[in-house]
Amino acid sequence: MSITQKLSKRGAILAASLVLGAAFTASSLTAQTVSTAPVGAVTKTIPVGLTPVGITLLNPDLLVANSTSSTTTSITLSGATNVGALLTSGLPYYVEAISGPLVGDRFDVDTAATITAANGSVVINTSSANNTFTLAASSAVGSQFALRKHVTLAQIQASCSSALVGNNVAANADQIWFYSPATDTFNIYYLRADLVNWRASGSTANVPNTAVPAGVGIFFRKVTSPTTLVSTGGVRLNNFSLPLQTGLSLNAPAYPVSFSPSDFGGTAANGWTGNNTAANADQLQTYDSATDSFVSYYLRLDGTTWRQSGTTTAVTTNKLFAYDSAYLVSRKTANQDYTLISPISNL
Repeated sequence: MSITQKLSKRGAILAASLVLGAAFTASSLTAQTVSTAPVGAVTKTIPVGLTPVGITLLNPDLLVANSTSSTTTSITLSGATNVGALLTSGLPYYVEAISGPLVGDRFDVDTAATITAANGSVVINTSSANNTFTLAASSAVGSQFALRKHVTLAQIQASCSSALVGNNVAANADQIWFYSPATDTFNIYYLRADLVNWRASGSTANVPNTAVPAGVGIFFRKVTSPTTLVSTGGVRLNNFSLPLQTGLSLNAPAYPVSFSPSDFGGTAANGWTGNNTAANADQLQTYDSATDSFVSYYLRLDGTTWRQSGTTTAVTTNKLFAYDSAYLVSRKTANQDYTLISPISNL
């Protein structure tokens, strides 16, 4: 698919603009006019049991530069002489287009290959499912990219105010769950008794540097005593590519702003499927810990109105989806080119 086709088919979030200050907390997003990108912290209580979590803040930019050339496997960045020197072996990284034709698109970095190349190019991990767009020759030229480390399981652990519980028996350890659309199950990672390593349930490999990609939601399972997750970092200002798959996906907000179905751009005009029978419509779902189940909201046949399943009350503009929480999207059709327009202004 060409860049022109990609842009012409994108959807849009219709959120009102929110002006953020240079620093913020999640409880005090007051409107300010500033000239620097906002940074700050989001604090979330993780009680015993299951809690949906969305990480919205960004690790620091290691490099911001324009692309001067690109191939199907690499992006050359202006002024960079050794991108690999910025990376640490074994850690996961990605580049995000923050302006230009590919704004909002993201590509995972092949860390080892980029370190080995030791030049001005980022080598792309072309097999990563996190890539939002398949690079074609020269397609990145004209876009500006930010290079960042992914948030990892180890980073989330270090961001908890009280120590997590580790155990060599998965059921007795604190866990982080990723939803797998391919199997319609959760992949469970648990903290080992050494309080350093994480493993996927059923595996013997230690993987504390497993990435929690931007836009991907997780579940936190706390076995005993609550903790507080304090995530810090920058706020995304650019638009955000959010490919929508057929079926279920567990997503996280791209911005520290709660949103409604309307804010999400959930209309027939933006490619969403409406139906007066909930099971036949596209849905957005939130987790209810009290009932250990999901609450479903669906698009009506008129193409603009959203209702909670089993009710007749419209929730189209209700801020149902918290800035720090994961949510499920259920789609009847895919839209690989869906894009959220940033609701945040930095003036």
